[in-house]
Amino acid sequence: MIAQWLGVPAEWLRFGGPESAAPNGESGNSLSRFESADVKLIADLQRLDEHHRQIAREFIRMLVRVNYQK
Repeated sequence: MIAQWLGVPAEWLRFGGPESAAPNGESGNSLSRFESADVKLIADLQRLDEHHRQIAREFIRMLVRVNYQK
């Protein structure tokens, strides 16, 4: 399910691989694809329990706000 949402093969999501192994957008209006490290980070986030996911989300929001204020 996550692999479909990200537009990558499940094997690539699970085991990684060269950047060229990530599929290109099949349609002309494809959004930018995630980097391998981003996909792994999302997979790690999914492995957390809900409490720790919420902490991670709040921390990321805080970093975005601080970065925006620069």
